[in-house]
Amino acid sequence: MLRKATLISAHVVDEDGKPARMFAYQRTAFIVAPTEQTVLTLYPRHQAPESLRTPIDRIIQRAVSAAERKEKRETKRINVRKAELSVERAQLDLRRAKSESNRVVAEMTARIGLIDAECAKLARELLEIQREKTNLMKGVVAYI
Repeated sequence: MLRKATLISAHVVDEDGKPARMFAYQRTAFIVAPTEQTVLTLYPRHQAPESLRTPIDRIIQRAVSAAERKEKRETKRINVRKAELSVERAQLDLRRAKSESNRVVAEMTARIGLIDAECAKLARELLEIQREKTNLMKGVVAYI
């Protein structure tokens, strides 16, 4: 586990006041001898002190709120655009059904295909925004 640990500080003191280094891995602090790779003691940590936890909680809350606002804003924008495209598609479909001209039918069919492609792109964009928020929330778990 020490090989995977991250150096937190090269200058700490152990319980006896001797110099040491501190590493961390999976919520465990390792106090290591200053010159050797000898573990002096381990401190499992499941919760940070209040003085550290409070400002970090605020930062996390701001990041979560920002992600939720972004998701809500982008969802609304995408849904409005999809509704506009749906209306345009219905008008083109009606015009295609009424038309006797092969040229007009082909043009309407081509435009309907473009609209369908844009709707699929918007759906992928919405899914990507939701995944981004989900990944952020998964990251938050490490700090709770």
